Amino acid sequence: MTAMTSPNYGRGQYTLPSDTVDLDGKQKSLRDWLDAFLLRPTVQFPRPPAVALEVLALSRKPTARLEEIASLLEREPLLAGRVLKLANSALYGGATPCITLKQALIRMGLSIVRDVVMEAAMQMTVIHCEGINETLESVRRHSSAVAWISRFVARNTPLEAENAFLLGLLHDVGLSVALVGVTEYLRHHKLPQRLSPAAWLAAESVHEHFSAEVLKSWGLPPMVTLAVENHHHLMVGGKPHPQVAVLIVAEQIAYDAGWGVHPVVENQVDEIALVSARETAVMDYTDKALASLSLTRKHFQMVQADTQRVLETLRSQFKTKGA
Repeated sequence: MTAMTSPNYGRGQYTLPSDTVDLDGKQKSLRDWLDAFLLRPTVQFPRPPAVALEVLALSRKPTARLEEIASLLEREPLLAGRVLKLANSALYGGATPCITLKQALIRMGLSIVRDVVMEAAMQMTVIHCEGINETLESVRRHSSAVAWISRFVARNTPLEAENAFLLGLLHDVGLSVALVGVTEYLRHHKLPQRLSPAAWLAAESVHEHFSAEVLKSWGLPPMVTLAVENHHHLMVGGKPHPQVAVLIVAEQIAYDAGWGVHPVVENQVDEIALVSARETAVMDYTDKALASLSLTRKHFQMVQADTQRVLETLRSQFKTKGA
């Protein structure tokens, strides 16, 4: 199995041996470019509709009412339509269809409405970039799966499952931004618009930080940005971070089920050069995350089984996206 087809490739789990030759001769240059990318005044972060961020902020208030949420959504017809569509999908739908926003909000409740709004908003916040659109779609697909799986994992712990959904949905938003930075580098240096393994590794190396910066620009709470900025690192501040642990377990389940991030790489020579990269033992890391949540392998297998139907529904939605 080559590095690019390994089920764990694209997880930040690969490191290059110190004696490995720079894969494309410009890896350090690309990393330096990405390190400075966020500081450029011309950089524009992806941003969901303003109404979605207002709904997110309102949902954190203990006095928030469904009527206020409905009033906000009425200002964004496209988002309201997406919410109604999701509310009537197999993921959220009940015995009878929701015809009005009020019906949808009553059926789902405030915390689920928040998730539906953000899920719809992220589907609307699509980044397009020549040469990497398939990889960007893979990131978006992966994030939706991890959001749903995170909710199932968190339900087996004292953690709030709805916060887990939000973190899963947003954790890799910076990866898309980093990939756009890669294409700008290629364009600036008049290089082919393709994603090499070296370029992918450079994007992976900065994507947690990029995710945190994007969420800060959206005004999300520090607790959210902290978890996102460390979502590949179980130990935060010297102890296991429970929300990060949920993300680690959820990502493992996603990858096992075929919902990982699969970068589309064209250059086979670079791919062969990367085969010598060392892979971290991710299952041991997952076991540590499970233990920190007081969960066992049996819990892990139960969540795998519980999420199968949801993932099948998601698969259908992604096949018919835009319909």
